[in-house]
Amino acid sequence: MKTALIYDEASPDGQRSWVEAEYESPGTVRALLDSIAAHGGRAVPVPLRPSLVADLQREAPDLAFNIAEGREGPGRESVVPAVLELLGIPYTGSDGVTLGISLNKALTKRLAASVGVPTPPFRLLASVDDARACRDELDYPVLIKPNLGGSSAGIEPDSVVRKPAALAERVERMIAAFDQPCLVEGYVPGVDVTVGLLGNGEVQVLPIGRVETAGGMYSSKAKQRHDRSIVCPCALPDGLRERLADWSLRIYDAIGARDFARVDYMLDRRGQAHFLEINPLPGLSPFYGVFPELAAAAGYDHPGLIGAIMDLAIERTAPQRSPTHEPMAR
Repeated sequence: MKTALIYDEASPDGQRSWVEAEYESPGTVRALLDSIAAHGGRAVPVPLRPSLVADLQREAPDLAFNIAEGREGPGRESVVPAVLELLGIPYTGSDGVTLGISLNKALTKRLAASVGVPTPPFRLLASVDDARACRDELDYPVLIKPNLGGSSAGIEPDSVVRKPAALAERVERMIAAFDQPCLVEGYVPGVDVTVGLLGNGEVQVLPIGRVETAGGMYSSKAKQRHDRSIVCPCALPDGLRERLADWSLRIYDAIGARDFARVDYMLDRRGQAHFLEINPLPGLSPFYGVFPELAAAAGYDHPGLIGAIMDLAIERTAPQRSPTHEPMAR
């Protein structure tokens, strides 16, 4: 079986876009190619470029392993799944609809609330005028972040606004920096906990992890430096483990996630959990990825995890295969 690893290619002269902070390192790309090959067959690298369609037609893979985040706009993570569906190539992970919804934090929070998953109150602000209009209606402190961001983009200590008078200025800076509306949500001081999910139908809930950082906030700088540790499995108050598993499965199903995803929460000082986001395209680096650490606590080494994701995609797509893909169906 021939598997194409589709990944993001960073700008040769440095970061042209803040999105590049989400891209995997060359070392991670090599490690993923090795883990794919360890599962059997041939692994080929296919960077996300304007020539993607031609490159995939030339390679003619039986399966695509997608880790591409894209570059611009609200549909950036949906580009690769759309191309793969156009070409009839099966692929790992969620489809473009799920990835587009999950990238939109406000939309995902509305969806979570609709299935009974608690999330901090929030507003979506598209302008400074929006901020001025609602500044006296909010319950402070609030956290401000780009609505379409990833990898904690825009989240720093000064992203927490504690007084109405400071709201408009911070919103203006956020919109200017990221050229998109910003999410203003109730700030929950506490610890980050994260839930990994693996499977379709009967979904495995991986051991729950706690993210520990030196400054107490998993900021964009901390993520870029991988300045954190994961305690997994972590101690949780009575009954919370079961509630987190239940909530995570609800949002996984509601958003249409496939094969694997990671769900992030903030645990406040009273032991109450608040949904932050679901990431159906979590990082899979064996060096710094959070999801592989959660999977390791469940007994998966890196080749085993990558192989499990591939098997889930093959099992999910095999009944729909045409005779031209008969080797993969076998």
